[in-house]
Amino acid sequence: MDQEKIELTHQKKITRFLDWLETIIQIFIAFSLLFIAVGVLVYTGYHTVHEISAGQPPIHVFIKAIQDILLVIIILEILWTVINFIESHTIPLEPFLIIAIISSVRGLILQSTKTIEAPHQDIITIAIEIGIHGVSILLLVVALYILRKSRLYLKAGK
Repeated sequence: MDQEKIELTHQKKITRFLDWLETIIQIFIAFSLLFIAVGVLVYTGYHTVHEISAGQPPIHVFIKAIQDILLVIIILEILWTVINFIESHTIPLEPFLIIAIISSVRGLILQSTKTIEAPHQDIITIAIEIGIHGVSILLLVVALYILRKSRLYLKAGK
């Protein structure tokens, strides 16, 4: 009987240690994501100023800056997901839908900019890709809407 209690005590200690270690790793990941987001933002500002001063067409430079800023938003959304996991030990679905929406918008912008310099035969392929991004954005927004409405419905039922 005493042997069973000792084994349970050791298991609890190991479990607590692993939980503590996981939290430390998650905190390290959070700070890494923050550092990366700041780095991308600083690089985007530097690159934008450098390209404009080098005489690059502003529309291309600004579109690239918008894509980089959307990447920073994606990184920050992942950061908040990690922070939420550290605090609650749950992973909600909503941040992943938001990340997917932002990523699709980013892809849509990228494909749209390709139409400016694309040869005529590539336009159809690019248009199809733009349509796919548009449909995926629409479906993801509908999924996000349903998720939020279902959450309100579940709260009202309690």
